[in-house]
Amino acid sequence: MGACLALGSLGSCASCLCGSASCLLSSCCPSTYNSTISRLAFSFLLVLGTLVSIIMILPGMEEHLKKIPGFCVGGSSIPGIQNHVNCDVMVGYKSVYRMCFAMACFFFLFSIIMIRVRSSKDPRAALQNGFWFFKFLALVGITVGAFFIPDGTFNTVWYYFGVVGSFIFIIIQLILLVDFAHSWNQSWLEKAENGNTKCWFAALLSFTFIHYALAFTAVVLFYVFYTTPDNCTEHKVFISLNFIFCIAVSIVSILPKVQVMHPHTNDRRVKEGKSSALMWTMFFMK
Repeated sequence: MGACLALGSLGSCASCLCGSASCLLSSCCPSTYNSTISRLAFSFLLVLGTLVSIIMILPGMEEHLKKIPGFCVGGSSIPGIQNHVNCDVMVGYKSVYRMCFAMACFFFLFSIIMIRVRSSKDPRAALQNGFWFFKFLALVGITVGAFFIPDGTFNTVWYYFGVVGSFIFIIIQLILLVDFAHSWNQSWLEKAENGNTKCWFAALLSFTFIHYALAFTAVVLFYVFYTTPDNCTEHKVFISLNFIFCIAVSIVSILPKVQVMHPHTNDRRVKEGKSSALMWTMFFMK
């Protein structure tokens, strides 16, 4: 696992390893756009950790993961299941849990360090924008240490952290998607009113239809792959409720009262009867 991380980040850390000490104290990359480069570097570490997690649950990896000393001893307990589960089945998921735990600790640490940092002139900004080689070593060290955490309460506690965190992530993701779709819709409406009206409205309607078709196809696939005719009642209920809610939101979005903007605003680009507001709802059908 550590070797995979090392190979993936070798190129990004090569300049630090071969450069001067000032490179480590400031940044491994040019200092002109430190903030942008820092975002890219942190994103790279996140993607790298995600790829390693995917590799850990691939078929055949359990034989290699079981070789970690003390990592696969006996069974593992899962919330909601009284008996212990065979480690051969759970070793991949246990590895992903620990990899995600290490990444969460790593990024949470830097989020705490950067509280109330307003500009790159703050002394803590140098820690944010530099020391990439040591950051990588810290991430690897936390990851290796996480694999020595014994089973027991860790799996249960981290399971609930995952449930709450994934719920918050999905909510934020939906907000961003709706905002993106709204901006897209508004931009094309402006172009339709200032240019070729028929062309832009046809494009807007086409994309709306395509996304609704994809959403409906996804719902059908959910029923096919995640339910069975005689079982999986909970899955059927959640899929059906989501489908019904999406239809309801789509209908509400084209109502005249929703289409008309606030009376105190001077912007009347979104007018009554324009069905293009359907654009943002198809992103809610996730």
